[in-house]
Amino acid sequence: MASIPCPSCGTELPPSPQQCPRCGVRLTGPDAVRLWEVDQALARLSSERRALLAALSAPAPGATATTPGVVFAGAPQGAEPLPPAEAPRPPHRSWTTQQTLLAVGVLLVLVAGSIALAVAWFVIGRYGQVLVMAGLTALACQASLVLSRRHLPSSAEALAVVAGGLLLLDASAARRFGLAGLDGVDVHAYTAVSGLLVALVLAALHRRDRRVAAFGVLSLTAASVAWGAVVTVPAQALPTAVLALLGAPLFALLHLALPPTLGVVRRAATGPAAGWLVVGAALATAIAADVEPGDLRTNALLADALLLAVAALGALVVARVVRERSAGLGSRAAVRADWAQRWLTGDWRAVGVLAAVASGTAPVAVLSLSVQLAPVAAAALGVLLAAVVVAVVAVRPLRSRVGQLWLEAEVTAVLVAAFLATVVHASQPAQACVLAAAAVAATAVAVVRHPWRALASGVAAACAVGATWLTADLVDEATAVVAVAAVGLGLVAAALVRPRRAEEVPLGTVGAIALVAALADAVTQGLDRPVVVAVLACATVAGVGTAVLRPTLRPAATAVAVVTGTGLAREVGLLVSSYAEWASLALTALVLAGLTAWRRLRPEEPVLGGFAIVVGVLALALGLDRDLPHSTAAAAFLYALAALGTSVPASRRPVVLVGVAAATTASWVELLHADVTTLEAYTLPPALLLLAAGLWSAQLLGRRSWLVAGPGLAVGLLPSALFTAVDDGLLRPLLAVTVAVVVLVVGAWRRWQALVVLGAAAAVVVGITQLGPYAVHLPRFLTLGTLGVALLAIGARYEQRRANARHAISWLASLS
Repeated sequence: MASIPCPSCGTELPPSPQQCPRCGVRLTGPDAVRLWEVDQALARLSSERRALLAALSAPAPGATATTPGVVFAGAPQGAEPLPPAEAPRPPHRSWTTQQTLLAVGVLLVLVAGSIALAVAWFVIGRYGQVLVMAGLTALACQASLVLSRRHLPSSAEALAVVAGGLLLLDASAARRFGLAGLDGVDVHAYTAVSGLLVALVLAALHRRDRRVAAFGVLSLTAASVAWGAVVTVPAQALPTAVLALLGAPLFALLHLALPPTLGVVRRAATGPAAGWLVVGAALATAIAADVEPGDLRTNALLADALLLAVAALGALVVARVVRERSAGLGSRAAVRADWAQRWLTGDWRAVGVLAAVASGTAPVAVLSLSVQLAPVAAAALGVLLAAVVVAVVAVRPLRSRVGQLWLEAEVTAVLVAAFLATVVHASQPAQACVLAAAAVAATAVAVVRHPWRALASGVAAACAVGATWLTADLVDEATAVVAVAAVGLGLVAAALVRPRRAEEVPLGTVGAIALVAALADAVTQGLDRPVVVAVLACATVAGVGTAVLRPTLRPAATAVAVVTGTGLAREVGLLVSSYAEWASLALTALVLAGLTAWRRLRPEEPVLGGFAIVVGVLALALGLDRDLPHSTAAAAFLYALAALGTSVPASRRPVVLVGVAAATTASWVELLHADVTTLEAYTLPPALLLLAAGLWSAQLLGRRSWLVAGPGLAVGLLPSALFTAVDDGLLRPLLAVTVAVVVLVVGAWRRWQALVVLGAAAAVVVGITQLGPYAVHLPRFLTLGTLGVALLAIGARYEQRRANARHAISWLASLS
């Protein structure tokens, strides 16, 4: 009979066992019987599963292949589709209570060991201390290995940390207390040798039991401490940086050369390699950054060369790793997917650090070198780098390789560093030269690299604008402003002739920004008026072109064109005279009104109409300020005619109010200039205009009296009625009350509420104003008696009067 394995550890059991001789699990009792039954059931189910898979894998006639998300051919009608198979997820690792307790225990043991070392030294002497600490260290190491063999990994790792800590503590204490004359050894040499020995011991322990990962990690930590002692030997910064950088290939060599039996020591050696690479690059960067413009320094130049070497070697190493992984995984796409999925784990973490450091060191080196060189040399370096960009994109075809993309991005970053160096030099010609070269390089990229055309076009446009500004500013600021405005107009034009292309939006955006910047600089710096006119002309042409060729942007472009065009007209008028300035504004308002009528029912109509009103108001205000009454009145009358023409269609009838306001303004300006003081001369014209406009639009207003006749009658009737209070004449009160009664009668006849209310109110106001002076001079008994009799009459017939009042209110409310 075949032997039965232990259900826990798999060890072969002897006949009739009571418990496992290795792991000690009990094999008798009800629980053991139930465990046996469960194992037998699992075995039967596993056999059945294998048989089903074998049957389904064999080709059969009429069989239907199944894919994730498809129902089996033999499934009942309406069955749910099979969900796609999911890869098993790794268990979520969390810090358990046991691990917490063990960690606290490790900390307490280390602290207790430190205290014991300090106290017991003076009691048992040096050699006694050596024996005690060596015994404790050996005991911790052996206990960790024993616990690992007993399948207690957490406890084994905790004791391994204790053992490693005790080893480092022993090594440190041996020199500190002068054991065997070690206090006379150089601290750097002792740290390097002792760290290396501790690393070897811990590596040997890890090799003995690779399940205890703490031994391997602590071995690399001790090796890093040893190399740190070597790095700190030189007193100068540059040798320190070189030694730190050498730590990267040293630990990488350990990763490649160590046998697989060392487990974690071999696999995790890339971590210290990446760490020393970062430390060395940081030290070299600090040396390279300690420079002054135009001052060549040997240390800085050597640091620049070191950084460039790191960039080149790092790129080669990354390329080699990718090439080897591609051979193993089958394609570069698989390598990219694997790197993207595990970029923080395994070797990819170190490779990613190396790629990041290599990407950053080259721009830093070029920036430092360019700052140390003269401005002309820095500019020449920038032009050379731009030529390299053009050569790279022209010679190398477009491929989706990470290496090619990295090379082009790196050259671009180096070119940016060269430009920053010219900024540090504060050399305007050098900056213009580098920007022009960058514009050419970006243009080449936009032409050759279609996927990058949008970004490259924007960069090229921005560099071209900057180069133009800096170059023209060498002449004077006015030339720079005009040149930038011209370049901005050219960029907008280039965007307009490239509809629905990748470069359309970047070119148009940069061009618009250039125009805005030029206009802002021209206005804020108080440049000559011809310069402002030129910039406004460029902006107006750009706005008009965009409004014509881009229907989706037409409202916004129309607004820009109107604003800049109005400013252009005003500035051109100012070049002639102040009257020409007013005339240009007035003519612009008329042109905008005509365009509003022409573009009726178009998206830009509200924009044109609104600006026509605003510009017209500005023209009238300017005319009054310049004491041009007749010209202002004539312009207002023309505006009224234009508004009347625009309001002819029923959908634009509200514009007639603008015409009324303009005609009223025209009449008032002439009346004021003629010193006319009669009130009706100011109120009757707008009243007649409002009444005519209301009657013309009665159909649209629903024939509501307050909208049709109310505004006109209120303006024409109420001011005259109120003015009778201070008018000593008889003609105005007589005419006012007559007109009020006529309006009241017509309103009652036509059943128009507004006429009834306004006519009655005007008549009452006139009556009160005319009776008031006489009522003041009447005897007291007569006025009081009249009021009393009136109250008695109302009180005697209160119910009837109340009903009459309700009837009157109902009748008034029933009017339209």
